[in-house]
Amino acid sequence: MENEYQRRGYLTMALGIHMPVLNRLSWSLPVDAFIGDMFVKLVEFGEISPGKPAICALLKVIREDVGVDIQATIDALIIEFLQPAEIVRVSAPPYLLFELLLQMDFKQQVGLVEDVLEQHRTAAFLVHGQPDCGQELLVTRLFRIKSAWKNNSPIKNDVTNNAAYRSTERLWRQLARSFLLRDTKPEQIIDRICDRWQTQDVILIFEKVDCMPPNVLVGWLQEFWEPLVERGKVNPPLKDTHLLMFLVDNCGSVCKSQVMLAKQFDEPEYPRIPLYLPPVSPFPTDVLKDWLRNMKVFSDFHIPADLTYQRLWEKSDNGIPQFVYEEICTHFDLSWEGDLAKWLI
Repeated sequence: MENEYQRRGYLTMALGIHMPVLNRLSWSLPVDAFIGDMFVKLVEFGEISPGKPAICALLKVIREDVGVDIQATIDALIIEFLQPAEIVRVSAPPYLLFELLLQMDFKQQVGLVEDVLEQHRTAAFLVHGQPDCGQELLVTRLFRIKSAWKNNSPIKNDVTNNAAYRSTERLWRQLARSFLLRDTKPEQIIDRICDRWQTQDVILIFEKVDCMPPNVLVGWLQEFWEPLVERGKVNPPLKDTHLLMFLVDNCGSVCKSQVMLAKQFDEPEYPRIPLYLPPVSPFPTDVLKDWLRNMKVFSDFHIPADLTYQRLWEKSDNGIPQFVYEEICTHFDLSWEGDLAKWLI
């Protein structure tokens, strides 16, 4: 896009020579100004054919002339403009397949979190269920409910290292490092979180909380989360930002412990205590069947003939999500751990 010749070349390849939007472009602007102006006008113009936004057509042409690392970035941009059914038309197998797997089930959990966010700017959730049932993928999908979050880095804490300890001291240290603080005083850390919350969404993820002794987890919620909730009541942010906490339980034990949980988000105690989301569980055959049907209807790349819902069911120990993802990846000569899992939150 450095000069008019390059600009016209890319846009003509992408859109054709007679597309009306080309007459609206200011071809002689400096590079940055031209790209910004072009982007706005292509988005306003919309689709050059059903299901094919003009901006996506241009990005797909540019994609052919860049490296693999930049291709992944372009794929992510394209997906921002496509409807879920159209995502499969992008030719980018690893990232595309990951995006498609995100669409598989979890409708109950996603719907409930969307309802909560309409009513509460402070919210806490327990993501839980049987082992290997896709808790990490669900958290990743929940992280995409709000489009602005794609530019937000969650504050993640793996509590495994704290499991053997009968205090919350190490958790405070972890959080202090997340904010580049030397001091681990709870008050200072809570101040830093609230300061950030004034201008942007703050999302806290505590992984593997099933490894914590229940009394330590209860203590942590009392020391850390409850003061944050109270701060939000006294001094809510001026912007429409959210403060969210996800507790991720990989074996379904927390809901059976002494940890207090809310069953409904309209309970008086919510959001002081986390909301018990519907547990994740093995996919039933109808979920696998619907997902494959959508793949075959909308896909432009080859679907292996032996990729059937019956085979997925059998090879995944009756629909265990982690095994479903791994089996699907093998049919596309990909590895879940090596090629796709890197995009998990």
